[in-house]
Formats: sequence, C-alpha cells, structure tokens
Amino acid sequence: MSVGKGGIKPVYEETFHRLLFPSCFRIYTDRIEAYFWPFKYKIPISEIKEVRIIDYIPWHIGWGLRIWFGRKLYFAIHHSKSVEIEKKRGYWRKIILSVKNPEKFIRIVERLRR
Repeated sequence: MSVGKGGIKPVYEETFHRLLFPSCFRIYTDRIEAYFWPFKYKIPISEIKEVRIIDYIPWHIGWGLRIWFGRKLYFAIHHSKSVEIEKKRGYWRKIILSVKNPEKFIRIVERLRR
C-alpha cells in the first residue's frame, strides 16, 4: 500500500496498469481518491449522498476517464460491475468507479460514513 498526503495509509487501495496509463482507487478515512493519469479526483466522505453498485458501464462510454452528459464522471477501467457515487453537491454529481471488488469497496465506504 502506498502512503498518501501527510503519511496516512489508505484503508483500501487498488491499482490498474491497463490502457498504457496507470490508474488507482483509494479510500482514506476522510475521502476517496480516483486517479487516471494525469487526473486525480477526490471525493470527501462527508459529501457522499449515496453509493451503490451498477451492473455494468455501457460499451459506448469507452475506457479511461470519461465525461458524460448529466454531470457524470467515469473512471472506466472495465465494463462490468462498478460503483456509482452520488455526491450532495459539486459539479460532478455522479462518479462511476470501475473497481475490482465493488461489494468490498461499498462496505468500506458505508462503514466510514457512519
């Protein structure tokens, strides 16, 4: 596991090296970080309205970092089960993360939201 800002280790981390560019999803006690080179997006845990599993990312979204209509931001590494995070406010209201283990990812996020 890598060490984040201030020497804090993430609670959960997974990395990908597909599509020629590195990408990473991390959960810290106060935020989620999604990284797809060269873009990093942070979601404060306190800003999360809802988190859920979606069955798939549509094929027409493509792979990589995608901006979609309806103020959605996709970190699309694969097109199978993924996590959708809905925020309370901000420009990007829905962020879709194609994590390896959506069930575990959501369990950790829900535990931190309490």
